Amino acid sequence: MKITLLYISGLILTSLLFSAQNNNAVMEINYETKLISDSLNREKVKVYSSTLLCNNTESIYCSAEAKAYYKGNSTQTISTNYGNIPKYPKAVESIYKANGVINAFLPVGKYIFSFDEPKLNWEVLHQTKHIKGFKCQLAKTITDTGDTFFAWFTNDITISDGPFRFKGLSGMVLEVFNKSKTIEIYATDIKKSDEIIESLKYYNEVKAKNKQQFLEARKNFHENPSMYNGNLKVVDANGNDKTKMMTDRLKNVNTFLD
Repeated sequence: MKITLLYISGLILTSLLFSAQNNNAVMEINYETKLISDSLNREKVKVYSSTLLCNNTESIYCSAEAKAYYKGNSTQTISTNYGNIPKYPKAVESIYKANGVINAFLPVGKYIFSFDEPKLNWEVLHQTKHIKGFKCQLAKTITDTGDTFFAWFTNDITISDGPFRFKGLSGMVLEVFNKSKTIEIYATDIKKSDEIIESLKYYNEVKAKNKQQFLEARKNFHENPSMYNGNLKVVDANGNDKTKMMTDRLKNVNTFLD
């Protein structure tokens, strides 16, 4: 464990010295997110994987599939009448942080709405435990939408970051869960990285004035799925209407993490 902590300390020192001069990451943390859509049926679980690339001033959090798709180097394709095309990722959302500002990119129909996430106010609690060999402390926050979340963070990694919007503590967030335990986000792997940190380039981005405008757009989409789908229905090869599937996916993922 001493070797691990010394190794991480070296990464942090490198970040402090060089991250201000470039946008290379010093760390990569892989997370899994477990979502239980029905609290009465806790065996119905969906699991998503995402990666955080970070230094002490900048970070990007997204799925590997979204990163590859929007950078134009996706290896997953589907066959169409026009040949093979890149497969659209199941999770397209991303969170980009730079100089303390958290930019969220979340889907509404065929569009990606971007907005600044309100900063979370944390209350540090007394409970401690070890995660991946790091001593962690528990913190609590109530989001702008009124949901209560808890986060385990470690000051052994002195980068103020974490998965999704759960940032702003004195160290790295390694686990997050909500009050009802229907959402759990936990680190699965921590390693060195020098990848470039950059925001994903969405071709269908809509810049919202604020988060409330995004929430209103998503609410309207739930009520009328064709509204943000170019007023067109999504159908499969047999002509079956699949528009509602987009709505269900939004309800199961993004609504939970508000």
